[in-house]
Amino acid sequence: MVKILSVAALIAGIWLIYTGYERQHSLLGRADDSLSKLGQKIDGRDHTTDHVKYYVSGFVLLAGGAMGLGLVKR
Repeated sequence: MVKILSVAALIAGIWLIYTGYERQHSLLGRADDSLSKLGQKIDGRDHTTDHVKYYVSGFVLLAGGAMGLGLVKR
């Protein structure tokens, strides 16, 4: 059961990283990045774009899946 969940997490992580990459290079991703930079200049707080959230969650799932399969030792 652990192996199946680890493989599922690995696949979901790869899919999220790919989705983040596609969104970053799309028109919507570029607009999101520009509006994030504008918002940061207006109020000074950090505004995380959606593709960065996809990257972070994808890498977390990828690392968890790799550790579950024993590809990476703690």
